[in-house]
Amino acid sequence: MKAIVVREPGPAENLRPADIPKPQARPDHVVAHVEAAGLNPVDAGNRADPTWAGIEPPYVVGYEFAGSVDHVGEGVTDLAPGQPAWGLLPVRGTRLGTYAEYVEIDAALVGRPPARLSAVEAAAIPLAGSTALQVLDRLSLRSGDSLLIHGAAGGVGTFLVQLARMNGIRVAGSSSAAQHSLLRELGVEIVLDREAGDVLKEATRRLGGPFDAVADLVGGDLVFRSLSVLKEGGAAASIVSLHGDFEEAIDRNVSLHGVLVRPERAGLDRLADAVQRGAMYPIVDAVIDPDAIAPAHHRLESGHGQGKVVLRW
Repeated sequence: MKAIVVREPGPAENLRPADIPKPQARPDHVVAHVEAAGLNPVDAGNRADPTWAGIEPPYVVGYEFAGSVDHVGEGVTDLAPGQPAWGLLPVRGTRLGTYAEYVEIDAALVGRPPARLSAVEAAAIPLAGSTALQVLDRLSLRSGDSLLIHGAAGGVGTFLVQLARMNGIRVAGSSSAAQHSLLRELGVEIVLDREAGDVLKEATRRLGGPFDAVADLVGGDLVFRSLSVLKEGGAAASIVSLHGDFEEAIDRNVSLHGVLVRPERAGLDRLADAVQRGAMYPIVDAVIDPDAIAPAHHRLESGHGQGKVVLRW
């Protein structure tokens, strides 16, 4: 089968097309035919340095897909060949990922994609959507609560905005000015320019007080700096990093959450339900063929663009 293989970790140009053996399904696993695979920053990170992921070359990156079941292993009774499928692999420990025509995956991590979406659209959801869902679950917000999202127009951010709004949560979101119209379209109540003045001061001024929670999807010391705009007993989550002196969080009973996405079918089913009900949709910025994978990884590393890039076989 065709795949995009990393034989030596390094720059994007080290992603090379190759023919590798098609996988066979072990017990409790399935082999899926990958029609489309979403691209994510973690793909570029593991391409450049796989030590964090605990894998060695040669390897194939990519952790989300949409397509169909090719065949099932012993013990799999709830999935069948030919059935539409989507799935999310662990970003650590996965040596043969979704930048390939076929992928083997634990059957418990495979679900049915939303019927209203194409494979390309569906492939843009599992990793970023599951991350957003798990961030929201960890923050334990209720309808009417307020959430400040740093990086609201990114891959995870656009899903977090939609899921929060679906649950009646008031959202303030920061992005570059070029992405403000997208945030308004998604339902962000308070749109903030991350490059203009004191974002935190402006956010609290426009909300009329402190926030119940903050989500950092950008990195650096944003969580630490955002403690000043959180209510007593509030919550903060980061999918990137936690830097700074968090003694204030202890003093004010702020709960801190570092979130690394956990693949699970239940989460995929919740995302599919949100899409089917029209409460959430993916934003696909570009669809690429395998020969355009290196430029696409350069885009991932630049942080530019709006929405997801999807690899189509």
